[in-house]
Amino acid sequence: MESYPLRLKNFAIRAMGRIAPSTLRFLAHRNPLDRGRWPALRALTADAKCRDWLASLENPTRTRRGFRIFTIPGDLTSDWIKLHGQHETGTERFVLEHLEPGSTFIDVGANIGYFSLLAAASGNAGVVAFEPQRAVADLLRQSAALNGVAASVRVEHLALSDRPAVMRMTSCPGNTGHSQLAPAGQEGVQPDPVSVVVLDDWLDQNPTAPASVCKVDTEGNELGVLLGMRRLLARDGPALVIEMTGESSAGPRSAATGIRELLLGCGYSEVSDRYAQDGELNCYFVRRPRQGGPPDRPAGRKAAPG
Repeated sequence: MESYPLRLKNFAIRAMGRIAPSTLRFLAHRNPLDRGRWPALRALTADAKCRDWLASLENPTRTRRGFRIFTIPGDLTSDWIKLHGQHETGTERFVLEHLEPGSTFIDVGANIGYFSLLAAASGNAGVVAFEPQRAVADLLRQSAALNGVAASVRVEHLALSDRPAVMRMTSCPGNTGHSQLAPAGQEGVQPDPVSVVVLDDWLDQNPTAPASVCKVDTEGNELGVLLGMRRLLARDGPALVIEMTGESSAGPRSAATGIRELLLGCGYSEVSDRYAQDGELNCYFVRRPRQGGPPDRPAGRKAAPG
């Protein structure tokens, strides 16, 4: 049961969403604090009139960084960006601090592409975005074109893991960011199959500039993705944003344990204490400097034309 102060706060937020929504959004867009953002959104989405207001906001919506992004009415990630003007602030800071101009940002599980657009528009980098939900991937392509970065953002309607396959995605109305690869025979899946590829193999056939940052958010298959990109980790040593979501589809052990063991063996250190925000699932890793000097940064592979 909610405490009285929390009920009072939620009532005030919903009342403002009903009576003065423009003022509420103005304040939310300019609030520098992370604390309280999720409770505010939960309070609003619990009220039908406030949900309708969020769904009616301009689409594409303008972010705090100045780029615009097409959103999905009634979807959690979209509502968050429309209300606050940005996404996960720790991840945003990590990406921009480690992204090297002219390098590649690899976005695995891009959803509508906030971080892909951030990297292209604010970080002056090339982007490869993997999004297995076709309609969501199409929105990202539209956003890239709208912001004039379509030539820098390659959107692939693919899922990633440690072995190739053809699978389906779970259906998660209202929260497309929670859709994941479905085991064979599972009910409640999306109708269209999606190809699953191994990132190292895909990069062999689709060369890019060296990757300086990679984000992996695949709702439980993060370890499988990492196992399929070990050559990339050894070659480029990109800084990593990894969502940790409990049990892994790659085996019975905790996903967090398997991921940390893999990355430790690849020469990485965890720096989550510098970037993680309260309540978020993302963890952050950078490759340790090699003994006697900075980490290797290869001259790189030339990008494929077009």
